[in-house]
Amino acid sequence: MKKIFIMFSIACVWASAIAQPAVRIGNMEIIVRKQDQDTTMQVNVFDDPCPPCPPNGEIYVRPRERWIGHRHSSGFGGFGFALPDNSNSVDYYTILGGNSISLEGGWVNRLHLSRRLALVGTLQGSYYNFRLHDIIKDQSFIDEVLEGKDFSADKVEKQLYRTHNFAAAAGVRFYLAPPNNRYSNRGVFIEAGMQGDYALRRICRIHTESTKNKFFNNYAFSPFTVSAVARVGFRSFAIFARYRVTDAFNPNIFPKDLPPASFGVHFY
Repeated sequence: MKKIFIMFSIACVWASAIAQPAVRIGNMEIIVRKQDQDTTMQVNVFDDPCPPCPPNGEIYVRPRERWIGHRHSSGFGGFGFALPDNSNSVDYYTILGGNSISLEGGWVNRLHLSRRLALVGTLQGSYYNFRLHDIIKDQSFIDEVLEGKDFSADKVEKQLYRTHNFAAAAGVRFYLAPPNNRYSNRGVFIEAGMQGDYALRRICRIHTESTKNKFFNNYAFSPFTVSAVARVGFRSFAIFARYRVTDAFNPNIFPKDLPPASFGVHFY
């Protein structure tokens, strides 16, 4: 009975193929050609079936992706470096550039207004470490933060200011080369926006040859900061530049502030 059913199916396909030059079944296509007194049959198997299969002679086209209103979220991580002010400015304390770093990680969400334009929102955690050079000589720092302690410069090994931050940002992203599909993070883009940071923990550390001193002063260190942020992205990473537009230290106490510019890399 099984053999009869198989033979009957083949006969039906053959008859249908003779009636129509090509028959499509799932991802298999049967083409029958009659040349003079000979009849040949060609079977093509495609990698992807095309449900629902199109009529004979038509090409299957995938439906166009709906970009407008599409949301996509993904995680990211990265690091950055603070740019020291080498102009001997009286506005900023001296920091050691290669040792003043940030570690960052969080979540980015984008809402597409079109295939090339998207609104971007970011939530992230950050760790900032500023390697300072001259705060033990600043009388304002000695009085307000260092509790009046006078540290000898030849015995001090490190002067640090560290914060642990929670940040939120919003911006606009324009794709020079959009990703292949709306779920992908790849593509070439430029992005600009604003970022607000809240420092959950603010600490000044003075390391000497024998001690590690920690100083907390929530009044001297600003808890909230606002920065302008720009990114240039390529495929799965982006180079960012950040410029803080508010003070990191209380301007009513300190005559100087931390250098505001930094740059780094984010990986998506």
